[in-house]
Amino acid sequence: GMGSSLTALPTVASTIAGAEKTLAAMGARTMYVTVPDLEKPPEALKSRLPDALILEGALQGDMIGSSNSAFVEKLRSIPTVWILGRPQNAWGDVVGSNDFEVGSMAARSLLDAGHRDLAFVNPKPDHVLFQRREDGFRAAARRGGAESVLSFSEPPTEGWHLPLQAPEHVEVVQSLVDKIIDASPRPTGIFTAADSIAVLVYRALAIRGLVVGRDFSLVSGNNDVSLIAGLHPSLTTFDVNAFSIGQQAVRQLAMRLRHGPEMPGVEVFLAPQEVVGESVVPLKD
Repeated sequence: GMGSSLTALPTVASTIAGAEKTLAAMGARTMYVTVPDLEKPPEALKSRLPDALILEGALQGDMIGSSNSAFVEKLRSIPTVWILGRPQNAWGDVVGSNDFEVGSMAARSLLDAGHRDLAFVNPKPDHVLFQRREDGFRAAARRGGAESVLSFSEPPTEGWHLPLQAPEHVEVVQSLVDKIIDASPRPTGIFTAADSIAVLVYRALAIRGLVVGRDFSLVSGNNDVSLIAGLHPSLTTFDVNAFSIGQQAVRQLAMRLRHGPEMPGVEVFLAPQEVVGESVVPLKD
């Protein structure tokens, strides 16, 4: 269910690279297959299913739960580890980042700079990973003394369609940014659900004559270096250790193959690390 723009995102690509390198080191015979439509399995998987699966899927919507595909039912019987996150109603183990902590760290970063009116921006409200980041952000903000925590979480007017794509156009966040500008009290600290969204928020603010680091402080998550390298001021974000997630997913799959279905389901979440930029500035009295 993922379009090429999603699989090309640095975090996703790095996670896959980590898995591929570790699989090769372990001597596994691997096959990389994309499945944009669950009702139309690729020819490569029709004749013989693999012994085990490392899966990365679209983390919004309920494609798997609503699917009547016999192909999906066959996949459910195979030892599986999802990387980055497990879609709604999916099966198997998962290795990802501690996204609740990403949100918590984002809130603390803004609070430490004196911001008490905060906002969360997300054009994909049903995205599993982004929901966890929002939960962590709101919880830490409230515990830390925030006076207001507003969520601006709505899909673009045209919605999202399969195969799902990365947010690439400023229009998907412009209305959310306009609501932040018009809010009372106006938030001074913003947390975007991912770096791909932060890039668009920078631009949406610039269109309105506003500047990150002057009119707003902004933090994000993923540390998608190739996406954010050109941002000024540089973005404070939280590295999810994507390559290590891919490596750990292979180790988890090896454990699952050794112990079989008798072992309870496993969720492994790696700790994020702050990458300090210049997008968070102390709030002036």
